[in-house]
Amino acid sequence: MKKKVLCLHGYAMTKDWLAEWLAPLEVALSDRVSFIYLQGPIECPEDEVRAMVAQFQVAMPASRIGPGLNWCWYRATNNKPPDYLGLGDTLSAIRQYCQRHGPIDGVLGWSQGAVLTAIMAAYQQNVPDYDFGFDWAVMCGGFLPGDPAIKSLFDSPLAIPSLHVVGKKESEFMLQRASRLHAAFQGGEWLETPAGHVMPINYPDYMMKIADWITKRVS
Repeated sequence: MKKKVLCLHGYAMTKDWLAEWLAPLEVALSDRVSFIYLQGPIECPEDEVRAMVAQFQVAMPASRIGPGLNWCWYRATNNKPPDYLGLGDTLSAIRQYCQRHGPIDGVLGWSQGAVLTAIMAAYQQNVPDYDFGFDWAVMCGGFLPGDPAIKSLFDSPLAIPSLHVVGKKESEFMLQRASRLHAAFQGGEWLETPAGHVMPINYPDYMMKIADWITKRVS
């Protein structure tokens, strides 16, 4: 029986967009893994998405922005540190999905999806009745969550096996935040790619490094 892997897209994306990026992994692991793409439940306001693209110079085609095209798992407030609005409902919905459609072997998250993956791992280790059932995690373009309501969940290293995929062309700020996320996991592995804040889809060798890591977990 194939292992099931939940795939969680980034802020202002869709599950189909992430599926395009992860197609090489699906091909490489087709004999042993089923990729399950969940859709974020919160639609991102279009003006907010356009402001993000302008502020951070995100390479996001205009055809990817608009009604029904941009979704997220939670909305971070402008507070410092931020509150993650909608996070509780999202975690509850994913837990119900895992209970109905499990067992889930692993979780792979991109950007905000990687942050959510880390939060799920922290809940699974520290919060009673929040066992999603997964055994390993891949976090790509992720960073340590900033919401003070969940900060204590990361006080002790998380024991779940993890791979942290980070582009060396990320900003220094993002690299520092990614490093903090890596440090929150006991024995977490680090894969630096030649890319920036994007899955290394233009670097097949690095996509295969991710596939190889997953292969070792599901063999």
